[in-house]
Amino acid sequence: MKQFKTAKQLTFTYFSIVAFAIIAFHFSMFTSMIENIEMIYAENRMLKDKNTAVSMLNGKELTHVSVPPFSEVYVGKENLPPGIVLVKGMVNDKPFELDEASDTSLEMFAMRSQVMLNGEMKEIYVIHYDEIYETSEAQMFETQSTQLILSLLLLAVSLWVVMRISGRLTKPLAQLTQSLGARSPANLSAIELPEGAATREIRQLVDRLNSYQNQIRDLIERERAFNRYASHELRTPLMVIKGVTTLLGKSDSKAFLERQRVRMVQACQEMEDYITTLLSLTREEDVEGITSRVVQPSEYDDIRQMHLGYLADRPVTVDIISKGQITTKLPVPTFHILVGNLLKNAMACTEEGFVNIVISENELSIIDSGCGLSGKPGGEGYGLGLMIVRDICAKYDCSFSLVDNDNGGCRATVVFPRSE
Repeated sequence: MKQFKTAKQLTFTYFSIVAFAIIAFHFSMFTSMIENIEMIYAENRMLKDKNTAVSMLNGKELTHVSVPPFSEVYVGKENLPPGIVLVKGMVNDKPFELDEASDTSLEMFAMRSQVMLNGEMKEIYVIHYDEIYETSEAQMFETQSTQLILSLLLLAVSLWVVMRISGRLTKPLAQLTQSLGARSPANLSAIELPEGAATREIRQLVDRLNSYQNQIRDLIERERAFNRYASHELRTPLMVIKGVTTLLGKSDSKAFLERQRVRMVQACQEMEDYITTLLSLTREEDVEGITSRVVQPSEYDDIRQMHLGYLADRPVTVDIISKGQITTKLPVPTFHILVGNLLKNAMACTEEGFVNIVISENELSIIDSGCGLSGKPGGEGYGLGLMIVRDICAKYDCSFSLVDNDNGGCRATVVFPRSE
């Protein structure tokens, strides 16, 4: 398995590479500068000494003259001292260091020139050695060594500072890593921002992780809600179908069989609507892309007829009061489940009196004369029905409210968003 370095290790590595690269570049530049200065100094000195030597040699039959304090001038290559070995490829009037084969340990320069001596063109060789310059060069290197020590000390201090800063910056990330490692897979609570110098990037990372956790938690909650809703809401139509199948064998009356057939069709339709709605609540869906539709008046009557059996012969009237129309993006099965659950809850809370379905402009209200919010409903599944209603409203951007009426009973209202 590939080993990954920590942020501190990477910081130390990169900083060390850059620091040593800077030091190496500095010393290479310094060495090059020393050599260039030495060469320029030697060239200027030797050119001056060459001119002095020419004036000293003219009118005399000499092959060697000394030009104090640093140069010796020889006429012709054959007159050079035995220990002097010139480099190959010399250029006139340019200084060159002696060949390594020369019998000398000193850093000497040689320059070849073509000059007119006593009316003849001759070659002269200037041999130059400056002891003072060599001493100065050694002193410069000694000074540079001191600077090197100071630079290394500064490098060590800078590295310590960088490591402290790196540790301070990476500490929140390390704490976040430890915190996530210690969490159990089932722990979907919000991740806290680490203590210390948490940067904007750390905060954005924590916010993004919390956002992902919220999505996972919502997905798990939707799956749990589906199981909870399905196990409860599908039980009633299944019981109806089971009861109908039992009754079918007890009578041959066409009217009786037709009633049972209608009950079975309604129960199957209710099961289909529930399954469609619950599945739509558990999956992600582009609500904005759904085409709006106008709810037809017949839909309200179908919902009313399907749920009248929940009254169980109680003296309760169920009326539809239409004052407008509703335009919504809810699919037909989902809309039926939404209104049907509100209607069932109102019937469960009403022993006698009325339950009215009031349709206004993009607003639907279920008003009953029952026990109110403080009373105990007589039906089962009161809370689950409202949970499904709230989940549907949340998905399709509807607002839901449930309040007591002034003269008793409750009023459940769903306001549908207006379509552009």
